[in-house]
Amino acid sequence: MASERTPGRKTWFYQLARRLLVVFSALVYPCKLLNPEGFSLDAPYILMANHQSMMDPLLLAVKLKKYEIRFIGKRELTSSKTLKWIVEHLHMISVSRHASDLAAMRAAGEALRQGHVLGIFPEGGRRHGVPMETMESGVSLLALRHRVPLLPVYIIGRPRPFRRTRMFVAPPLDYSDLAAGTADKAVTDALSQRIKALYLDLQNKYKSDTIAI
Repeated sequence: MASERTPGRKTWFYQLARRLLVVFSALVYPCKLLNPEGFSLDAPYILMANHQSMMDPLLLAVKLKKYEIRFIGKRELTSSKTLKWIVEHLHMISVSRHASDLAAMRAAGEALRQGHVLGIFPEGGRRHGVPMETMESGVSLLALRHRVPLLPVYIIGRPRPFRRTRMFVAPPLDYSDLAAGTADKAVTDALSQRIKALYLDLQNKYKSDTIAI
């Protein structure tokens, strides 16, 4: 469809949901974006973030106004017809977690080829403690295959009701030296290690604000 190939084009359901979330976030889950200029990046790119709460993707969708994010989410969210309809209209790409899901990888790659923003939580689920200490290789593989910018967002502490959450948008991660070659396992692992090092640095920078559960 032509509308799917126009990254800046807005869809009615996503925009309606986003407006409702803006109000909900302001009242219950206030969030401050640090370095908001980072979201001025032109698509396509991969938006990656650490993951501590179900609110994480919702707050990212609220704060990124320029594009509608294609999040990769767990397949369990499509367990009923109603839920499936909702997440599909929110552009979610369903994936079987902790397993090789070629269909999801193809769909994610197609989203990038069409010029969209792909949202990924590389940890594969909600984690507390050291961010990205455990992460899936999919984000590195997709970045290397499609050679798009990797935009890191660090969510400082777990979002909690009636407490302000802060999210830092870091500069795009430079991996041009790795993208010059073949995306084999060694190169993919090297990029994953670079992502881990970046998030460890971010955690150390904002350590006093990080909530460890």
